[in-house]
Amino acid sequence: MLASFGLPWLFAVVLPFAKMRSLDPVEYEEGGEVSGVYTPKRDGRITEGSRIYGQEGCYQCHTQLIRPTYAGWDVHRDEWAGLRVSADNSEDTRRETLATDFQDEEIAHVGISRLGPDLSNFGRRIDFYLKKGEYTPEEWVLLHLYNPRGLANYLDDQRVPEKSTCPSKGGMFDEVPTYRAGDDALPLATPDGLAVVPNDRARALASYLLSLKKDTLRNPLPKALNFNPEAPQAE
Repeated sequence: MLASFGLPWLFAVVLPFAKMRSLDPVEYEEGGEVSGVYTPKRDGRITEGSRIYGQEGCYQCHTQLIRPTYAGWDVHRDEWAGLRVSADNSEDTRRETLATDFQDEEIAHVGISRLGPDLSNFGRRIDFYLKKGEYTPEEWVLLHLYNPRGLANYLDDQRVPEKSTCPSKGGMFDEVPTYRAGDDALPLATPDGLAVVPNDRARALASYLLSLKKDTLRNPLPKALNFNPEAPQAE
């Protein structure tokens, strides 16, 4: 029993904790920096959105973990780890998740299952695919939170309802008289004189989701940290 329970606890909890609490600075080879650790910027409303993400249980259906290639095929799944080279994208931005991706975050939302897609690079994906879309990225996220089955996946024709199992977050929105909504009103068909507006909680969660851009676009990793293995390029 000691071996059965003690060894998994040692290797799955104690050793990772010991390594992550004392990360060594990594020497940069580009950009003129001498040393440092790659850390995404998280502050203000994004930090509050991270807390709401946890409170709403989003981590139960979505991961934020691109596994090393020896442990899975995550890097090479379309859209998950970054954008591959295509006719509309000239740079391969895919990479695996690093421990430093979660540095300075109160909670690392690694996730516990994948009923929904991995969100590590959600913000970059939606920016890329909605460049010429009907909605802005923020509008699409807010509409999805309000009614996940009311619009199409951002990858598809937006006139086709999305087949999503995500629960509605209708409690994050209010119905108010149209004259009070102003520019905050969502582009929805509503009864005359009424509009649906997101509250601060919805906007914070949307800001957090749109901040998830853990690829290398215009922010290249030093070579010592870039573990993205070679993969066939899209034609």
